Amino acid sequence: SSGINAEYGGPNIQLFSQCLLIIYFFTLTCATNITVGDQVVKVCELADNITDPAVQGDHWYCDRHFLIPIVNMALIFPLIWVRNISTFSYVSIFSVFAVFYIVAATIADYYHIRPVITDEIMFPDVGIMPIMQFLPVFTLGFQCHMTSVPLYYELNNRSVKRYSVVILVTSFFVFLLYMLMGVFGLMTFGTSVNPDILLDYDAKDNLMTIARVCLSASIIGCYPIFAYLGRGAFEDSVVQIAERFGRALERNSEIRRAATLLVWHFLAIGIALATDSLGKVLAFVGSIAALFMLFFPGYMLWIDSKGGNWGYKIAGVILMFLGTFTFLWTIAFNAYELSK
Repeated sequence: SSGINAEYGGPNIQLFSQCLLIIYFFTLTCATNITVGDQVVKVCELADNITDPAVQGDHWYCDRHFLIPIVNMALIFPLIWVRNISTFSYVSIFSVFAVFYIVAATIADYYHIRPVITDEIMFPDVGIMPIMQFLPVFTLGFQCHMTSVPLYYELNNRSVKRYSVVILVTSFFVFLLYMLMGVFGLMTFGTSVNPDILLDYDAKDNLMTIARVCLSASIIGCYPIFAYLGRGAFEDSVVQIAERFGRALERNSEIRRAATLLVWHFLAIGIALATDSLGKVLAFVGSIAALFMLFFPGYMLWIDSKGGNWGYKIAGVILMFLGTFTFLWTIAFNAYELSK
Protein backbone atom coordinates (compact mmCIF):
# COMPACT_ATOMS: atom_id res chain seq x y z
CA SER A 1 0.00 0.00 0.00
CA SER A 2 2.90 2.37 0.66
CA GLY A 3 4.06 1.81 -2.94
CA ILE A 4 0.67 2.92 -4.24
CA ASN A 5 0.78 5.96 -1.95
CA ALA A 6 4.22 6.81 -3.37
CA GLU A 7 2.84 6.66 -6.89
CA TYR A 8 0.01 9.04 -6.02
CA GLY A 9 1.58 11.33 -3.44
CA GLY A 10 5.34 11.05 -3.82
CA PRO A 11 8.04 10.06 -1.30
CA ASN A 12 6.69 12.15 1.57
CA ILE A 13 3.27 10.46 1.51
CA GLN A 14 5.02 7.10 1.14
CA LEU A 15 7.16 7.74 4.22
CA PHE A 16 4.10 8.90 6.17
CA SER A 17 2.14 5.75 5.27
CA GLN A 18 5.13 3.57 6.17
CA CYS A 19 5.31 5.15 9.62
CA LEU A 20 1.60 4.46 10.08
CA LEU A 21 2.14 0.87 8.97
CA ILE A 22 4.87 0.44 11.59
CA ILE A 23 2.58 1.70 14.35
CA TYR A 24 -0.35 -0.31 13.00
CA PHE A 25 1.42 -3.66 12.89
CA PHE A 26 3.25 -3.05 16.16
CA THR A 27 -0.03 -2.36 17.94
CA LEU A 28 -1.50 -5.50 16.39
CA THR A 29 1.34 -7.55 17.86
CA CYS A 30 0.61 -6.00 21.27
CA ALA A 31 -3.06 -6.91 20.87
CA THR A 32 -2.02 -10.45 19.90
CA ASN A 33 -0.02 -10.83 23.11
CA ILE A 34 -2.94 -9.55 25.20
CA THR A 35 -5.48 -11.83 23.50
CA VAL A 36 -3.37 -14.99 23.66
CA GLY A 37 -2.37 -14.29 27.26
CA ASP A 38 -5.95 -13.78 28.39
CA GLN A 39 -7.11 -16.98 26.69
CA VAL A 40 -4.25 -19.03 28.16
CA VAL A 41 -5.17 -17.72 31.62
CA LYS A 42 -8.65 -19.20 31.21
CA VAL A 43 -7.23 -22.52 30.03
CA CYS A 44 -4.85 -22.52 33.02
CA GLU A 45 -7.75 -21.87 35.39
CA LEU A 46 -9.59 -24.85 33.91
CA ALA A 47 -6.53 -27.11 34.18
CA ASP A 48 -5.91 -26.07 37.80
CA ASN A 49 -9.60 -26.11 38.77
CA ILE A 50 -9.68 -22.48 39.92
CA THR A 51 -13.30 -21.68 40.79
CA ASP A 52 -12.85 -17.95 41.50
CA PRO A 53 -10.55 -16.21 38.99
CA ALA A 54 -10.48 -13.08 41.18
CA VAL A 55 -8.78 -15.00 43.99
CA GLN A 56 -5.92 -17.00 42.54
CA GLY A 57 -4.07 -17.33 45.83
CA ASP A 58 -1.02 -19.53 45.36
CA HIS A 59 -1.81 -20.10 41.69
CA TRP A 60 0.72 -17.48 40.59
CA TYR A 61 1.45 -19.46 37.44
CA CYS A 62 -2.06 -18.64 36.19
CA ASP A 63 -1.38 -14.90 36.32
CA ARG A 64 -1.29 -13.16 32.92
CA HIS A 65 1.94 -11.34 33.84
CA PHE A 66 3.62 -14.74 34.11
CA LEU A 67 1.86 -16.50 31.24
CA ILE A 68 2.21 -13.83 28.52
CA PRO A 69 6.05 -13.86 28.47
CA ILE A 70 6.22 -17.66 28.84
CA VAL A 71 3.75 -18.40 26.04
CA ASN A 72 5.27 -15.71 23.86
CA MET A 73 8.84 -16.95 24.21
CA ALA A 74 7.85 -20.61 23.84
CA LEU A 75 5.43 -20.38 20.90
CA ILE A 76 5.79 -17.01 19.16
CA PHE A 77 9.43 -15.97 19.48
CA PRO A 78 10.80 -18.83 17.33
CA LEU A 79 8.31 -18.02 14.57
CA ILE A 80 9.26 -14.36 14.05
CA TRP A 81 12.58 -15.36 12.48
CA VAL A 82 10.93 -17.09 9.53
CA ARG A 83 11.93 -15.33 6.30
CA ASN A 84 9.09 -16.51 4.09
CA ILE A 85 5.61 -15.74 5.42
CA SER A 86 4.02 -17.98 2.79
CA THR A 87 4.82 -20.70 5.34
CA PHE A 88 1.85 -19.40 7.33
CA SER A 89 -0.62 -19.46 4.44
CA TYR A 90 -2.44 -22.33 6.16
CA VAL A 91 -3.26 -20.00 9.05
CA SER A 92 -5.84 -18.10 7.02
CA ILE A 93 -7.71 -21.33 6.23
CA PHE A 94 -7.64 -22.42 9.88
CA SER A 95 -8.72 -18.93 11.01
CA VAL A 96 -11.84 -19.08 8.85
CA PHE A 97 -12.95 -22.33 10.49
CA ALA A 98 -12.01 -20.94 13.93
CA VAL A 99 -14.17 -17.84 13.42
CA PHE A 100 -17.16 -19.90 12.30
CA TYR A 101 -16.74 -22.18 15.32
CA ILE A 102 -16.48 -19.28 17.79
CA VAL A 103 -19.64 -17.66 16.41
CA ALA A 104 -21.51 -20.99 16.53
CA ALA A 105 -20.32 -21.57 20.11
CA THR A 106 -21.49 -18.09 21.14
CA ILE A 107 -24.96 -18.75 19.72
CA ALA A 108 -25.15 -22.20 21.33
CA ASP A 109 -24.03 -20.86 24.71
CA TYR A 110 -26.69 -18.14 24.60
CA TYR A 111 -29.40 -20.80 24.69
CA HIS A 112 -27.42 -22.85 27.21
CA ILE A 113 -26.40 -20.29 29.86
CA ARG A 114 -28.79 -17.37 29.37
CA PRO A 115 -31.69 -19.06 31.22
CA VAL A 116 -29.52 -19.49 34.35
CA ILE A 117 -28.28 -15.88 34.50
CA THR A 118 -30.25 -14.14 37.23
CA ASP A 119 -28.80 -10.63 36.79
CA GLU A 120 -30.87 -8.16 34.82
CA ILE A 121 -29.42 -7.61 31.35
CA MET A 122 -28.92 -3.93 30.56
CA PHE A 123 -28.78 -2.93 26.91
CA PRO A 124 -26.88 0.16 25.74
CA ASP A 125 -28.61 3.36 24.71
CA VAL A 126 -28.67 4.00 20.99
CA GLY A 127 -27.16 7.39 20.19
CA ILE A 128 -24.37 9.20 18.44
CA MET A 129 -21.83 8.74 21.26
CA PRO A 130 -21.91 4.89 21.32
CA ILE A 131 -21.61 4.89 17.53
CA MET A 132 -18.66 7.28 17.65
CA GLN A 133 -17.01 5.23 20.40
CA PHE A 134 -17.06 2.02 18.37
CA LEU A 135 -16.38 3.56 14.95
CA PRO A 136 -12.64 2.73 15.05
CA VAL A 137 -13.41 -0.91 15.88
CA PHE A 138 -15.70 -0.96 12.84
CA THR A 139 -12.98 0.42 10.57
CA LEU A 140 -10.51 -2.13 11.95
CA GLY A 141 -12.91 -5.02 11.33
CA PHE A 142 -13.53 -4.09 7.69
CA GLN A 143 -10.07 -2.73 6.86
CA CYS A 144 -8.46 -4.80 4.10
CA HIS A 145 -6.80 -2.19 1.90
CA MET A 146 -3.22 -3.09 2.82
CA THR A 147 -3.62 -6.62 1.49
CA SER A 148 -5.93 -5.84 -1.42
CA VAL A 149 -3.22 -5.51 -4.08
CA PRO A 150 -1.38 -8.75 -3.18
CA LEU A 151 -4.72 -10.57 -3.00
CA TYR A 152 -5.69 -9.27 -6.44
CA TYR A 153 -2.54 -10.75 -7.94
CA GLU A 154 -3.22 -14.08 -6.24
CA LEU A 155 -6.46 -14.52 -8.20
CA ASN A 156 -6.60 -16.85 -11.18
CA ASN A 157 -7.93 -15.12 -14.32
CA ARG A 158 -7.90 -11.89 -12.37
CA SER A 159 -10.04 -8.96 -13.37
CA VAL A 160 -11.55 -5.98 -11.60
CA LYS A 161 -15.05 -7.43 -11.98
CA ARG A 162 -14.05 -10.82 -10.52
CA TYR A 163 -12.15 -9.17 -7.69
CA SER A 164 -15.16 -6.95 -6.89
CA VAL A 165 -17.30 -10.08 -6.50
CA VAL A 166 -14.72 -11.61 -4.14
CA ILE A 167 -14.65 -8.45 -2.01
CA LEU A 168 -18.45 -8.15 -1.86
CA VAL A 169 -19.01 -11.82 -0.91
CA THR A 170 -16.22 -11.72 1.69
CA SER A 171 -17.49 -8.46 3.20
CA PHE A 172 -21.00 -9.91 3.45
CA PHE A 173 -19.79 -12.95 5.42
CA VAL A 174 -17.60 -10.75 7.64
CA PHE A 175 -20.58 -8.49 8.38
CA LEU A 176 -22.84 -11.47 9.06
CA LEU A 177 -20.39 -13.08 11.47
CA TYR A 178 -19.70 -9.80 13.30
CA MET A 179 -23.43 -9.14 13.61
CA LEU A 180 -24.22 -12.61 14.97
CA MET A 181 -21.33 -12.47 17.43
CA GLY A 182 -22.28 -9.00 18.63
CA VAL A 183 -26.01 -9.63 18.90
CA PHE A 184 -25.78 -12.91 20.81
CA GLY A 185 -22.94 -11.62 22.99
CA LEU A 186 -25.01 -8.58 23.89
CA MET A 187 -28.14 -10.64 24.56
CA THR A 188 -26.12 -12.93 26.84
CA PHE A 189 -24.17 -10.38 28.88
CA GLY A 190 -25.69 -6.97 28.09
CA THR A 191 -23.55 -3.87 28.54
CA SER A 192 -21.21 -5.77 30.88
CA VAL A 193 -19.83 -7.74 27.92
CA ASN A 194 -16.04 -7.74 27.76
CA PRO A 195 -14.23 -6.38 24.65
CA ASP A 196 -12.81 -9.91 24.46
CA ILE A 197 -16.09 -11.78 24.81
CA LEU A 198 -14.44 -15.15 25.47
CA LEU A 199 -13.31 -13.81 28.86
CA ASP A 200 -16.94 -13.58 29.96
CA TYR A 201 -17.45 -17.33 29.74
CA ASP A 202 -16.59 -19.68 32.58
CA ALA A 203 -13.26 -21.47 32.35
CA LYS A 204 -15.10 -24.79 32.63
CA ASP A 205 -17.21 -24.10 29.53
CA ASN A 206 -16.01 -26.84 27.18
CA LEU A 207 -17.34 -25.16 24.03
CA MET A 208 -15.46 -21.98 24.84
CA THR A 209 -12.31 -23.83 25.88
CA ILE A 210 -12.09 -25.20 22.34
CA ALA A 211 -12.84 -21.70 21.03
CA ARG A 212 -9.99 -20.26 23.11
CA VAL A 213 -7.55 -22.83 21.78
CA CYS A 214 -8.67 -22.17 18.18
CA LEU A 215 -8.43 -18.40 18.61
CA SER A 216 -5.00 -18.58 20.25
CA ALA A 217 -3.63 -20.90 17.56
CA SER A 218 -4.85 -18.72 14.69
CA ILE A 219 -3.58 -15.51 16.32
CA ILE A 220 -0.18 -17.04 17.10
CA GLY A 221 0.08 -17.91 13.41
CA CYS A 222 -0.74 -14.31 12.46
CA TYR A 223 1.86 -12.76 14.78
CA PRO A 224 4.88 -13.56 12.54
CA ILE A 225 3.04 -12.03 9.58
CA PHE A 226 2.43 -8.80 11.51
CA ALA A 227 6.06 -8.71 12.65
CA TYR A 228 7.32 -9.42 9.11
CA LEU A 229 5.24 -6.68 7.51
CA GLY A 230 6.00 -4.19 10.28
CA ARG A 231 9.73 -4.88 10.07
CA GLY A 232 9.58 -4.48 6.28
CA ALA A 233 7.95 -1.07 6.63
CA PHE A 234 10.56 -0.07 9.21
CA GLU A 235 13.39 -1.26 6.95
CA ASP A 236 12.07 0.75 4.00
CA SER A 237 11.63 3.84 6.17
CA VAL A 238 15.16 3.66 7.57
CA VAL A 239 16.69 3.26 4.10
CA GLN A 240 14.55 6.06 2.67
CA ILE A 241 15.43 8.46 5.50
CA ALA A 242 19.13 7.62 5.16
CA GLU A 243 19.01 8.37 1.43
CA ARG A 244 17.58 11.80 2.19
CA PHE A 245 20.67 12.53 4.26
CA GLY A 246 23.00 11.28 1.54
CA ARG A 247 23.78 7.90 3.11
CA ALA A 248 23.37 4.61 1.30
CA LEU A 249 22.35 1.76 3.61
CA GLU A 250 22.38 -1.89 2.72
CA ARG A 251 18.87 -3.26 2.41
CA ASN A 252 17.92 -6.31 4.46
CA SER A 253 20.94 -6.04 6.74
CA GLU A 254 21.13 -9.07 9.03
CA ILE A 255 22.22 -7.01 12.04
CA ARG A 256 19.47 -4.45 11.54
CA ARG A 257 16.90 -7.23 10.98
CA ALA A 258 17.85 -9.02 14.21
CA ALA A 259 17.96 -5.80 16.24
CA THR A 260 14.58 -4.65 14.89
CA LEU A 261 12.87 -7.96 15.64
CA LEU A 262 14.30 -8.18 19.16
CA VAL A 263 13.33 -4.61 20.12
CA TRP A 264 9.94 -5.01 18.44
CA HIS A 265 9.20 -8.30 20.17
CA PHE A 266 10.18 -7.45 23.72
CA LEU A 267 8.65 -3.97 23.58
CA ALA A 268 5.36 -5.55 22.46
CA ILE A 269 5.50 -7.96 25.41
CA GLY A 270 6.15 -5.07 27.81
CA ILE A 271 3.20 -3.05 26.53
CA ALA A 272 0.94 -6.13 26.65
CA LEU A 273 1.88 -6.67 30.30
CA ALA A 274 1.19 -3.03 31.14
CA THR A 275 -2.17 -2.97 29.29
CA ASP A 276 -5.08 -5.03 30.59
CA SER A 277 -7.74 -3.69 28.22
CA LEU A 278 -7.91 -5.13 24.72
CA GLY A 279 -10.62 -2.62 23.86
CA LYS A 280 -8.30 0.40 24.20
CA VAL A 281 -5.66 -1.25 22.02
CA LEU A 282 -8.19 -2.17 19.33
CA ALA A 283 -9.60 1.37 19.37
CA PHE A 284 -6.13 2.80 18.75
CA VAL A 285 -5.42 0.31 15.95
CA GLY A 286 -8.83 1.12 14.50
CA SER A 287 -8.03 4.83 14.40
CA ILE A 288 -5.01 4.08 12.20
CA ALA A 289 -7.09 1.65 10.14
CA ALA A 290 -9.50 4.52 9.47
CA LEU A 291 -6.71 6.39 7.71
CA PHE A 292 -5.97 3.41 5.46
CA MET A 293 -9.65 2.65 4.89
CA LEU A 294 -10.90 6.21 4.37
CA PHE A 295 -8.21 8.89 4.16
CA PHE A 296 -5.76 7.37 1.66
CA PRO A 297 -8.44 6.08 -0.78
CA GLY A 298 -10.04 9.53 -0.56
CA TYR A 299 -6.68 11.16 -1.24
CA MET A 300 -6.21 8.98 -4.33
CA LEU A 301 -9.68 9.87 -5.59
CA TRP A 302 -8.89 13.53 -5.06
CA ILE A 303 -5.65 13.18 -7.04
CA ASP A 304 -7.51 11.43 -9.87
CA SER A 305 -10.14 14.20 -9.87
CA LYS A 306 -7.61 16.72 -11.16
CA GLY A 307 -8.71 15.71 -14.64
CA GLY A 308 -12.05 17.38 -13.93
CA ASN A 309 -14.09 14.53 -12.41
CA TRP A 310 -16.14 16.28 -9.72
CA GLY A 311 -17.63 13.02 -8.48
CA TYR A 312 -14.15 11.79 -7.56
CA LYS A 313 -13.32 15.16 -5.99
CA ILE A 314 -16.40 15.23 -3.75
CA ALA A 315 -16.07 11.55 -2.76
CA GLY A 316 -12.37 12.05 -2.05
CA VAL A 317 -12.96 15.06 0.21
CA ILE A 318 -15.70 13.21 2.14
CA LEU A 319 -13.53 10.12 2.66
CA MET A 320 -10.51 12.20 3.74
CA PHE A 321 -12.67 14.10 6.23
CA LEU A 322 -14.17 10.91 7.69
CA GLY A 323 -10.76 9.24 8.01
CA THR A 324 -9.15 12.27 9.66
CA PHE A 325 -12.12 12.81 11.97
CA THR A 326 -12.21 9.17 13.10
CA PHE A 327 -8.47 9.16 13.76
CA LEU A 328 -8.43 12.42 15.76
CA TRP A 329 -11.66 11.60 17.63
CA THR A 330 -10.35 8.21 18.75
CA ILE A 331 -7.03 9.62 19.93
CA ALA A 332 -8.76 12.42 21.84
CA PHE A 333 -11.40 10.12 23.37
CA ASN A 334 -8.85 7.58 24.59
CA ALA A 335 -6.61 10.32 25.98
CA TYR A 336 -9.61 11.65 27.91
CA GLU A 337 -10.50 8.17 29.21
CA LEU A 338 -6.92 7.56 30.38
CA SER A 339 -6.77 10.95 32.13
CA LYS A 340 -9.87 10.22 34.27
